[in-house]
Formats: sequence, C-alpha cells, structure tokens
Amino acid sequence: MYRTPQVVPQPLPFTLVRTDIAGFVGFCERGPLPIAEDFPDGKFDPTEVALKITSWKQFRTKFGGFLSYGFLAYAVRAFFENGGDACYVVRVATDASRGAADSPKKASLTLPSGPPVLLGKIGKVVSDFETEFTPDSKDTLPVAGDLVLLQGDKFSQLNVVDGTPRDGALRFAEKLDTNMPAGITLARFPAGAKFLAASRGSWGNRIQIQITPLDAGAFALRASIDRGPDTPPREAEFYRRLTFQKDPKQKKDPNYAGTILEQQSNLIRLEPGAETFTLSADRRFESGQLYLRGGSDGLSQVTLRDFTGGSDELRGLRLLEEIDEISTLCIPDAVYRDNPMPIPPAPPVDLCQEPPTPLPEVAASDLPKPLIDAETVQLQQLMIDHCQRLRYRVALIDPLDELQIKAMQTWPAKQGLITRFSHYAAVYYPWLKVPDELNPEKRSRRVPPSGAVAGAYARNDLDPVFGVQHPPANLELNWATDVGQSISDAQQGDLNQNNVNAIRAFPGRGIRIWGARSLADDAHWDWRFIHVRRLMSAIEETLERYGRWAVFRNNDIALRASLKHSLEVMLQGIWAKGGLKGGKPDQAFYVKCDATNNPQNVIDRGRLICEIGVAVAAPMEFLVFEIRQDASGTQVVEN
Repeated sequence: MYRTPQVVPQPLPFTLVRTDIAGFVGFCERGPLPIAEDFPDGKFDPTEVALKITSWKQFRTKFGGFLSYGFLAYAVRAFFENGGDACYVVRVATDASRGAADSPKKASLTLPSGPPVLLGKIGKVVSDFETEFTPDSKDTLPVAGDLVLLQGDKFSQLNVVDGTPRDGALRFAEKLDTNMPAGITLARFPAGAKFLAASRGSWGNRIQIQITPLDAGAFALRASIDRGPDTPPREAEFYRRLTFQKDPKQKKDPNYAGTILEQQSNLIRLEPGAETFTLSADRRFESGQLYLRGGSDGLSQVTLRDFTGGSDELRGLRLLEEIDEISTLCIPDAVYRDNPMPIPPAPPVDLCQEPPTPLPEVAASDLPKPLIDAETVQLQQLMIDHCQRLRYRVALIDPLDELQIKAMQTWPAKQGLITRFSHYAAVYYPWLKVPDELNPEKRSRRVPPSGAVAGAYARNDLDPVFGVQHPPANLELNWATDVGQSISDAQQGDLNQNNVNAIRAFPGRGIRIWGARSLADDAHWDWRFIHVRRLMSAIEETLERYGRWAVFRNNDIALRASLKHSLEVMLQGIWAKGGLKGGKPDQAFYVKCDATNNPQNVIDRGRLICEIGVAVAAPMEFLVFEIRQDASGTQVVEN
C-alpha cells in the first residue's frame, strides 16, 4: 500500500520581524466602516475595514484629508513625513446597529427611469434654496433625494429635493435659477438606478456627477468632489463609455457601470434600478451639475465604545487586534477637545468665471463630542491593556495640550494623562505645530505628537545601521514647524523622573525627540527604556513565528544544536549592530538548549525548552526568557 511521505517543515533562519508598522484609530472624512450591509455577504474581513496604507497620497484617496474636528489625518501625515513606510487605519463613527438617529449614511442620487410625474406648483421664491410649494395631492409629496424637474415656458431646471415640504415651503439641494419665472411646475422622475458615494459620510454631499448621453443607451460620466471646508483639493474621475445594463450576450461586459465603478472609482458606486434606464428622453443631463445628497458622518453620538469596540463588536481598537503586523499604536483623537479649527475665508471671487454652487457645511450638531478627561484616561489604559495582552506592540500615549509642568511628584498621574504605568507604553510631550492647509492664514496647528514619533520609530527601525535595538532618541522630527511649548533643561529633568519623553527645539538642529523612556514603574526598572521593550518583543515574536518548525521534530541533540545555532546567529547580528552590551558575543547573550534544561521527563511530555539571555545596550543585567515548544505550539515566557 502506497503512503504519501510526510513533509516535515525545514528550519528557517531567524530574521527579526518588522517593527515599523503603526496602527491608527480616529476620525476620518471618509473610508470603510464595520457595517455589515456595506459588504456583499454581510460579513467583512478585518483588512477590509482596517486598511493598510503605504503613503500619504493613498490615505487621502481612501480616508480623505485634514479635518477641523480631529487629529488623525495630521498624525498619519506626520508618520509618513518622518519615515513611516506602512500603517493600518481604522475609522471611528457611531455604530449604526445601535439604532442611533445619527448613524453614518451614504450620499446618493436616484436617476430617473421614465418621464417626470407632476407633483404640484412652485410659488414665490423664499431664498436661493427654498420656494413656496402647492402639492396636487397629499399622496404624491416629494421627499429628500428626489430628482425633480422645475419647468415653465422656455425654462427648465433639474434639482434635488432636500426635505419634505414644511409649512407650504420646499427646500432644494441645489441653488435655484435666479431667472426662474412665475408659474413653474414641479415634477418627479420615477426612481431608477442610483449613484452612491463610495463610503458613508457627509463628504459624499460634495460629489458632483455629470452625465453625457451617447448612442445605444451608453453614456459618459464625470464624477468630481469639490473643495469644501474639510476636503482635499478637487478630485475628478472621467469614464468615456458606460452602460447601466449588462449586455446579455457578454459574460463580462467591459462597459457595465456597476463593475467598472466598483473596481476603479474612489468616489462613487452604482446601484442598478428595477427598470431599464435611458438618457435619451432628457438631454439636460449633458449640462446638469447634480450633487449626491443625504450623506452623514455619524459623529455626534460617538462614545468611548466606538473607539474601543468589544468582544462582540469588531470595531475601533478591537479591529487592530486582528492585525499581527502592527508594532506601535496611536489614537491621537483620544485627546481631541471641542475646539474645531475655524473655517477659512472663501477665496476672492473670479469675475471671469461663473460663481460655484454653494456646498453644504458640516453643522455644529454633526461634530463629534470630545471625550471627557476620565474617558481619555480609560481609553489610554485600554490601549496599554491591548499592547500588554498582545505582547508585541507598544502604545504611544498623547498627553493633553499645554499642561503645566509643575508639581512633578503628581504628574502625569494627576493631570489627566494616565493613572498607571507599563513598559508597553511611552509618553511624549509637548504637542507639535504643523502646517495646516485648512487655515493657511494661521499657518500652523497644534497636534498631538504620537504620529510623528511613530514615524521616527519606523525610520529608526528601517535604518540598516540602527534598527529597533537603537534607542529612538535624538531623532529629528520632520514636517513640524515648532514645538507647542518650550522645555528647559530643568523641566526635562522633571519629565525624565516621571518617565515622560521631552520633544525639544534646538537652534540649528531642528526639533528632536529628547528621551527614550517607557512608562515602566519602579518594579520593572529594567524595562525603563522603550527600545528594550521593543527589541525584546521583536526577538520573542521572531522566535515564536520562525520556531514553529521545531514542533514537528524529535527533541534530540541534533534539533537542539540546530535551534541553538540559528538563535546565536540572529543574536550575534543584533550585537554586531550595537544592540547588545559586551565586547564579545558571550558577554552580550547566551543560548541554553541542551540536556540540562531538556531532561528526559521534559522530552517525554513532548516539550522543548530553550533558555535565552540578552543584555540589551542599556544599563541593566541579562534579561532572560524561555521558548517552550510542544504540540500546541510555541510559547515565549519572560523570566
């Protein structure tokens, strides 16, 4: 009887895992949210919501630009400006499943599927966006989102209804024609196909579509997003030939709008209508400037739970638990307070061009309510718990802005920063001033430092000379124009005593991180430098990941010698780069994997134990940990 030979995994060289990838959670202009109905089968993979971003340009495409009411975009920009190579981003909004009235919604525009149906008469113009309205019947009232036709003698205008009639008046989404004569009728187009914003949020209300009918039911489409108070510069997409219906003769219709927009567009999607849609009946789409409407951010009811998620809620911080690559964690909006940047003044009017259509502004009621100090502390403690539980990442904790550096015996614990300590976290102070395109007159904005520090970590880790074993101190911070508060030598001494890393501006040397302390307490003094924690986490994760092959081998002399050799090669490489103390390798590390710690009773239980000691290049003795292998997998235990 033939038996398939068993394939035994071969030993792999121990190469340190990546330690430069950051994870961010916070407010975004747009981007995916963990809402089941946004995904075809009602389920989503964590990487479909926690997106991996490899450049600032990609972030703007997926998540939008700077916001007046949050710091996450600034933090991501600072991350890439300071040498970051990749990060994961999770957008925060109200959980739609809780039934909140302010749930995030997609902006949309329903297109007609036939000729318009008369609804009533338009009376006196009340404002640029509102008129008196007399309905023909109470059963045929217009509703928000309806595409309507205002028509009279030698006059017609396409518009979108912005709400149901109230007190005899009707509001429209687009500015009314100033030359509109009296005796206008209002007609509604029957609903057909629908354009939707690519993601939920009020950003979709600034998406403009322009449709140009072609032959045989095809059309050209231009989709663009105008520059509003909180948006990046104008984006535009153009599609030369699309169709609303698939060609039944082709399995894959290269012109079907639904498929093309899903695959190529960063702005819109198509929801097919129940009836065949044609544009030939109304050529006004050629010049029509129609905006999507009805999008909302779902921020006014945001709570701490939306930042953290839970065991049954895969959102916020909980989503990042599913991503193994992350090594640093940042939530800059934990310290956001109710101080949105003022909207900059409108640019001078160009008399040679037609004035643009006014765009909706974010109402004060749609802005997120900031966390109170106690909630900020709770969120930051949960960040630390998250890192301690997962073991292979650290939290970068942002302090509140403009704290008074005094009474250091009670700082930072008594100033709303943190209430307990851990070597899986680090704090940096003060905030940074960075360029702000939202308010060019003011030129800069104060932002939390965690994003810039995470980028400096990444730059240090990716440097072939330094690496994660090098203390992330004396690193220059790019993009920042100044520090939010000057730190003197005496104040820095007080900060150091409280495990807070100063960020200082030095004439001729730029803005630099001037400390490498973790938030370790006195009981964990050996871990008081953050690079010690990060290097040990990198070594341990590397051993856990690459040591799995040993599970399928017999615990004999050959296996133990092979494992010992692979570990010594890796550790010697770290020592050669200055990451470990000692003038000789045997003064920097040791690996013990022989019969003394693998006696017969251990072998009989199917276990393999390998003890490792390393002297990280910091004033301390050996840090010792063990690798324990058995049939259930690899376990790393710190001693």
